Amino acid sequence: MDDLEDPNKVLMDGIDRAFVEKVCKNSIDYDFCLSTLLSDPEGLTAVPYRLGLVATSVSLGMISKINDGEIGNILIKVTDPVVRTRITDCQIDMSNLYKDMERARDAAGTQSYKEEAKSLASAQMKIVECNNRFKSPPTSESPISSSISKIEKLINICAAVLNMIPPS
Repeated sequence: MDDLEDPNKVLMDGIDRAFVEKVCKNSIDYDFCLSTLLSDPEGLTAVPYRLGLVATSVSLGMISKINDGEIGNILIKVTDPVVRTRITDCQIDMSNLYKDMERARDAAGTQSYKEEAKSLASAQMKIVECNNRFKSPPTSESPISSSISKIEKLINICAAVLNMIPPS
């Protein structure tokens, strides 16, 4: 069986599956990472920083869908005013997080890895802030925890890719 027939050897456009798997082994959710990175064949090349561009670009699309779709739909159903305020504040956090991820993508594109790392750290802090809203009194179960968890995993994938790029 040659490389083109073996799906475990060669992925698309030069990125081999082993490299993607190595990145995903360093993420918090291996399967989610694989499905995310393999969902966009357009930017995949043998250059690791390009995989970072794919990760941030895919993340931006998913974050937008989660914030505008999933979280928006949950918000419509919530009647508790405290929970509603928390979700609304989290939705604002996620809008700001989206801007951080845009900066991370732009930094990845110019190979400004320190800037990319700072943007990813800022995005991660917004996840923490959102999660903490539901931990402060009166504590309550977050109805958007699943959505926020997906966004956190996306940030983590971007960080895992960034960690695979050798320092210059």
